[in-house]
Amino acid sequence: MARFRYQKKDGEFARAMTSVADPIAAAGLAAITEAGNIIKQAGRADIAAAGFSKRWQNALRTKVYPNGAGLSAGVFIWHKIYYAGIYEKGATITGSPRLWLPLPTAPKRAGRSKMTPALYIRTIGPLVSIERPGKPPLLAGKAALSTRGKNVGKVTLSALKRGAAGKASTLVPLFIGIDRVSIRDRFSIREITGRAAARLGQLYLKHLKVG
Repeated sequence: MARFRYQKKDGEFARAMTSVADPIAAAGLAAITEAGNIIKQAGRADIAAAGFSKRWQNALRTKVYPNGAGLSAGVFIWHKIYYAGIYEKGATITGSPRLWLPLPTAPKRAGRSKMTPALYIRTIGPLVSIERPGKPPLLAGKAALSTRGKNVGKVTLSALKRGAAGKASTLVPLFIGIDRVSIRDRFSIREITGRAAARLGQLYLKHLKVG
């Protein structure tokens, strides 16, 4: 998502910064390492405040390079969930022609994959299109009725599979089709990174040990 580095100075300090053992180089590395830790901690708190799960929080990572040493230390900040950046900037996603969003009645997953209409058809059974004049269309699945022939209460994966297999069933809306969806920015990782970068001088002096 972002990166910055501490760059050694040329000239009179070049000889002093020949290895990470030198005080100046060591202070630069320590400063960039602490800045990275500040970003990770504050960034994860920012993601938590936006209402995202522990998995999303822990997916924000930092790494000091090259391999935690060197005269020009840097820190790379990234998120393991590849589309996380959309919550940093916000975006409008347009369907082609529609985006099909799962309703609470839809199964969450099929194996390790998130449920989509195509995945539902492939793993469970057919979907029925329901057009509603003036309203977004729906895709419905067949959920098997109870053994007493009454309507389904809570829609379960088992009921949907039995309904798709031909048991007495009723249609249950599972997906709603929309033209586009706007996602607002919810993370502030770049701002957090900028604030940490602005503190590098202070952190450098904190870790500088001469004499």
